[in-house]
Amino acid sequence: MEARSPALDGPVVQVRGLRKAFGSNLVLNGFDLDLRRGENLMVLGKSGSGKSVLIKCIVRLLQPDAGSIAVLGQDVLALDQEALDRLRVRIGFLFQSSALYDSMTVQENLEFPLRRHWIARDPKEKETLVEEVLSAVGLPQTRKLYPSELSGGMKRRIGLARTLILKPEIVLYDEPTTGLDPVTGKEIVELILKLQTAYNTSSIIISHDLNVAKLAANRIIVLHEGRNHVEGGYDDLRASTDPVVRSFFIFM
Repeated sequence: MEARSPALDGPVVQVRGLRKAFGSNLVLNGFDLDLRRGENLMVLGKSGSGKSVLIKCIVRLLQPDAGSIAVLGQDVLALDQEALDRLRVRIGFLFQSSALYDSMTVQENLEFPLRRHWIARDPKEKETLVEEVLSAVGLPQTRKLYPSELSGGMKRRIGLARTLILKPEIVLYDEPTTGLDPVTGKEIVELILKLQTAYNTSSIIISHDLNVAKLAANRIIVLHEGRNHVEGGYDDLRASTDPVVRSFFIFM
């Protein structure tokens, strides 16, 4: 695995003027973002507001129409495919579906990210890494199980374990509590906080869940009509009289 970058003077992720449209549907329209080292930054927005589009652009799963994206000091939009692949190894991505392979056991799912030629580990080291991440997410007994044998919360934990096995510097969470009951959702958020400390990660959390915002976010950006509508801490937003912000707190 490549050595971590030395401390950067600026943010570990910087997005400027990001624009993305799908036909006539303008999803992002000049969006800006700075992720500081060691923080949990939450992007809060309603369904369809462009939150998931944003983080897919950050790792170039989607190509933006305009704007700039810098991650760990690298210009993401200027990288060739090999350089992009190497950068992506340093960025963990937890999909809201957990994106596990149904035909693979938990252990095989966890070992899958280690297959790239420059990451390849010997069997003993792979075993150690699998044990480490399964212990970190509290599921050491699941290595021989298949995804169909796991609950929704367990799948989310295994998805997080697979994200962590490469020891990323940045983690992108796409709706980490969607589809989970409130108790399990709270457990996932608590696990995110625990792992942020244990693995020294910086994180962008995409969600419309205010409980996630309250428990996990150091800072919140409200995404509305493709732009940064307002930014602040949870208490700042809770006290806001802005009608867009207030709409998130109607049932709180």
